[in-house]
Amino acid sequence: MKGKKDGLNKQVHIYSIDTSAFYNDQENKLHNKILKSYRYRDHLKKLEHVDKKHKKYITQRIISLKENLYNAFNNHNQIRTLRTDSLKDNNVISLFDSVLTRTLGIKENSLSEEIMVVQTYHFQILRDIIDKGFIHNNEKYVYFTSSAGQIRTKKSCFIKQSTLDKYQNALTCGLSVEQINAQGGSSINKWNSYMALSNSASSPWKIDIDKTIVVNDLETKVTSQVDYIDRDTYEITRKVMDIPIEHTDGCGMMLPSLSQKSFMVRLPWVKGLLVPFDFRKFAEKHSSFIVKDVYGKEWDIIKDDIQIIFTKSQFKMWKYYDSWDDYRSKFKKYGCLGAKLNEEDPSVEGKLTYQMLQTLTDITDEELKQISSKTVIEITQLGTDKETMMKVLGATEKNKHKTSLQEALLIYPELLNDDHTKEIIKNKKKSMIKDAKSGKLLVSDARYTYLCPDLYAFCERLFLGIENPKGLLTGSNVYCSLYDEGHIDILRSPHLYREHGVRWNKKDEEYEKWFITPGVYTSIHDPISKLLQFDNDGDKALIISDELIVNIAKRNMKNIVPLYYEMSVAQKQEINSRNIYEALTLAYGINIGEYSNNITKIWNSDNINLDVIKWLCMENNFTIDFAKTLFMPTRPDHVDEKIKDYIKNKVPHFFINAKDKEEHSVESINESTVNKLDSIIPSDRINFAAVAGKFDYRFLLKNKEIKVDDAIISEYKRLDQNKKWLMNDEDIKPGQKLYVYKVIKDRLMKVHNDEQYVSDVLVKHLYKKKSKFKSTLWECFGQTLLENLRHNLKTYRGCCSCGKMFKSASNKAKYCPTCAKKIAQKQKNKWKRDKWRKEEK
Repeated sequence: MKGKKDGLNKQVHIYSIDTSAFYNDQENKLHNKILKSYRYRDHLKKLEHVDKKHKKYITQRIISLKENLYNAFNNHNQIRTLRTDSLKDNNVISLFDSVLTRTLGIKENSLSEEIMVVQTYHFQILRDIIDKGFIHNNEKYVYFTSSAGQIRTKKSCFIKQSTLDKYQNALTCGLSVEQINAQGGSSINKWNSYMALSNSASSPWKIDIDKTIVVNDLETKVTSQVDYIDRDTYEITRKVMDIPIEHTDGCGMMLPSLSQKSFMVRLPWVKGLLVPFDFRKFAEKHSSFIVKDVYGKEWDIIKDDIQIIFTKSQFKMWKYYDSWDDYRSKFKKYGCLGAKLNEEDPSVEGKLTYQMLQTLTDITDEELKQISSKTVIEITQLGTDKETMMKVLGATEKNKHKTSLQEALLIYPELLNDDHTKEIIKNKKKSMIKDAKSGKLLVSDARYTYLCPDLYAFCERLFLGIENPKGLLTGSNVYCSLYDEGHIDILRSPHLYREHGVRWNKKDEEYEKWFITPGVYTSIHDPISKLLQFDNDGDKALIISDELIVNIAKRNMKNIVPLYYEMSVAQKQEINSRNIYEALTLAYGINIGEYSNNITKIWNSDNINLDVIKWLCMENNFTIDFAKTLFMPTRPDHVDEKIKDYIKNKVPHFFINAKDKEEHSVESINESTVNKLDSIIPSDRINFAAVAGKFDYRFLLKNKEIKVDDAIISEYKRLDQNKKWLMNDEDIKPGQKLYVYKVIKDRLMKVHNDEQYVSDVLVKHLYKKKSKFKSTLWECFGQTLLENLRHNLKTYRGCCSCGKMFKSASNKAKYCPTCAKKIAQKQKNKWKRDKWRKEEK
């Protein structure tokens, strides 16, 4: 199965709770009184005539109860206990398989209590449980980590103390917090993100650690014209500078014999991208085989059989180990695991986003219509064109994470004519229109692919010791095998300043020989990484070769140079509960989205000021790093005044579609690039035409004579109607199955323990009554329906006339016996008429 390649076919389930799950009885009582008061206040708001006394009373009561609750928090000085009544089905989330779940031995599809996620609503509770841990089922749980994604949603991961004690060395390659602190500590949030590497959705990767080394990165100075921003005075100066650029930032090499495709890797304290590059062939070509690792030890890549070369930027805690041998021996001693993820797949169709479009401020109406034409065609064909419908539903061979319904559509397209599928298409059309009006536009031959450095230049430094290597790529040329020679637009999200990297895609036999992946390789003489703000640890670019878009981008990039300013360095601290709590609360206070929204306001205003956008881009990057560096530049008064004057407006009108904003919270529509799409994208209702032949639901049954079972149908209805109460608010990733459907299936199986029987009963009930809503059926029993369909298609055929299934003795038979008779009779009658007409003449 394709899904097995990327590890996104296995899931485990864990509890995700919030800080109220740790209230003691007194706090819980106060919490419930506050909730009751809120409900009463909401009730008063709905009434037309309310005495002010009531409003005043309830407001003061809420303030008083909150004060009492905070005092109760402060008075609690014991280890907190998890309230078991908070462990409900709607507090269960699904995680993809990861190094963490594999190391802990959590079984696929099981509900585990080894780890729990806690969302913060009250900081005092968070402080308590980070400091002292918490108790559940006589087990102590302690703080484990918070990934960058979890920090954005104020979430943290906790683990059983006994489990951590057992597996800590396997997860940290024998590097304890005590050892880190003995060497001066670490940036807390950097340590947090490195600890969270084990939590990334991934598939197992067998790595022979003895055939790997870690070397210094390739850093050179690139001479370029930049807009230099003084972070103290905010003065912007256009000047030529030698900019230090780490070209291999986050990128390493592996021999093509290991893999022909680039992919991202995870080992304890190691993360980044591995790109296949034949460094042995390079060494043989130049008869130079010795390289030095980051610790100064020399290695012979042939004699030592080196197959993977990691870089220092990938090995996050290299300073805390004595040598690479020290890391390798601990990796083997503690049974550490390797993981791979996001293996390159350039088949995914690329889309423009509003951030990329809005910086093309001089697009004409005609040009925008042309750019939107592919999206408009897809929207208008939905409902009448089979291929478009299949593509929009994800029923394509390219889709690696197909659901059972998508698989079924591929082998039995007649399902397109079912009411449930039509309902999905109807909703899909609504979201496509919404997406298109907010700048998500299809572009012919646009692809996502990895950004890769010129690894030939890296080898010139590594094997030949050339301080200023030339590399293969010259000037600002790039190489991407997906495209012909010519100009391409290289884009990356987030796209805040004008960041269209229009470059010449150069074709050359030498490039083809050395750069074997479909990634986009960039020159070490080009400051493109500063323009697009990328590193090479797995950042993907959207590549557009469409001539019209490339020319518009060229036009808009005239007189635009990269921005440059000095960033701060992360501060080292002792890793302890107090510092972890403080680092997290600082990180929770950061709102990166605020900066990008303010920049969007300016791009879509009638008065664009590039200097203000430059300042906000700089501040945005300092904000991202703030949790690590604790440094934020202070705006001079005149700059502050100018920025505030530009961002005082509401967000642009298209945010109604892009961010679900209400009409009253957006600006009136103007002639900005993205706002113009509102009149270009059609909003017509969908009209369905019969496509792909008639549909017979009996193809989904094993027992065609199944009888209705009221007990199963009654329980299904009850569970289906109440499923929203079982759901949580977690974002669903592609390929992820909701835990709620496991709960529903388990409960239905208690009514009758034969999965095939339950499935048949539900198919007959739902398809006979022509229900539009069958998501629960397909999510719970999709695999069973798919197996029935495959089996039936081997034995039965769908009649080309009436659509009904019939047993066919021959592969050539097109019609069921009844229709075959009717058609034969029609043919006979026609033959008689024709004969009679001839005789008449």
